[in-house]
Amino acid sequence: MTAWDEAIKSSVFEFTEELERRGFRADERTLTGAVGAGVDAVRVEIALPDSFPFAPPVVSPPASFPRSWHRERDGAMCLYPLDHRQKLPWLDVDDFLALVERWIVESTAGWSGDFPDLDLERYFPQSAAPLVVYGDLDELTNRFIQFRHYGSLTRIIGPGSIPRKARLAKDRAFGYVTDIGEPEAPPSSWDDLKLAIPRSDAKLIESAVSDGRFSYLVVRYARGGTGAAVVLRIWKEASGSFALRAIRSASESMPTLTMRAGPRARTLCGSSVAVIGVGAIGSFVCDLLSRSGVGHITAFDPDTVRPGNLIRHLADASSVGLAKPEAVKRIIASRAFSSTEVLSEAGGLPAPVEVMGVFAEHDLVIDASASGDVTPVLVAAATAGGHNLLSVCLQEEGSVVRVDVIPPLKGDAIEETRLGPPPSRDELRFEAGCGDPVSQTPAFAVYEAAALAARHAIGLLTGTPISDAGTVRDYR
Repeated sequence: MTAWDEAIKSSVFEFTEELERRGFRADERTLTGAVGAGVDAVRVEIALPDSFPFAPPVVSPPASFPRSWHRERDGAMCLYPLDHRQKLPWLDVDDFLALVERWIVESTAGWSGDFPDLDLERYFPQSAAPLVVYGDLDELTNRFIQFRHYGSLTRIIGPGSIPRKARLAKDRAFGYVTDIGEPEAPPSSWDDLKLAIPRSDAKLIESAVSDGRFSYLVVRYARGGTGAAVVLRIWKEASGSFALRAIRSASESMPTLTMRAGPRARTLCGSSVAVIGVGAIGSFVCDLLSRSGVGHITAFDPDTVRPGNLIRHLADASSVGLAKPEAVKRIIASRAFSSTEVLSEAGGLPAPVEVMGVFAEHDLVIDASASGDVTPVLVAAATAGGHNLLSVCLQEEGSVVRVDVIPPLKGDAIEETRLGPPPSRDELRFEAGCGDPVSQTPAFAVYEAAALAARHAIGLLTGTPISDAGTVRDYR
């Protein structure tokens, strides 16, 4: 037996021994005993899975225990979220038994004040059918609906009457949307759901399912005041009963699409940012600001997307030949979740006489040009006019990431980077059509610089700056 096997065997032995000291009776890897005291005690079964101690014990209440939330489909208690499993909290037997007892108390009380876990699909058998996506269901509730299959996904496309004939187009299907409110216990069968559906519609559904004309149910529900939906496949079995399976599903409504933009998205939607230079770093700065909810971006750059740019640029292969600002605009505009208006300025970077206007028209200007012709003008204008300028660059082939707040909000500017000797001629790489050597900066450094600049930008735009003068990350 290896040391690894010995360690696992020891964990099982110690856990079992601790439970036996508390009155549990062991039979191989299964233990039975009471949790709680007096008349409130409940006899439970604790099974140690093969993956123990790296997976929690499986705890099952008596078969007569009322059905409730926070249970697996086999009836076992759901005690630990997945993100806590690396810490193996169940190995503290006293804490483990206290959690089991709390689960019993909360389940008996109906999980009042429970965290709104929107996981109704887990209480049904699972289907391997493609993901179903849907938009706003308010106008479709208590109505028959139509689905369309697109290969890797199925989309609800709107209301639709159940067809009279069983033979349907291969890319079409039909279903029904119902709302069961905030159930005390999770439904897990057609009989459960039928109670929430108008009787006439339920009869029509059963008839259409029997004839092969109907196959989906969309069940809206709420937990803790938060609404959700689950999509189910329905069919009639040989026994005459109706079976259900949960299908992976997700909303594509705008509130859902923007939910992950961050807590400041609502503030940022009214912000306007100019990004000067949308090459490698600047293109991803635009991308991150858009994903964060910034309402307007003006992108300046006179250059064109070349095939060699693609490894470090937001642009994709379809953008080759476009002006870089236009490529950024098209990619951001193509995203369903984007509410950012991008203005493409491909004619060139702003001339000195236009610079003050750029600052006046935007809440923030970001210099990602790394240009000796442009940066000094922007710095001088920001300093003279008291405007906000962020300057972002990579130095030493990506070994130094630098973002400067110009002028500093207070205090002195951060020190200039002490640069090493330039690379030798043998280390340089050249591309036809480019007068300067091609930068060897890796893409990961570009992403880091863009992310750091976006973090600073969002801080300035929301009045919560992360630094008065900027940030330097030196990896040399």
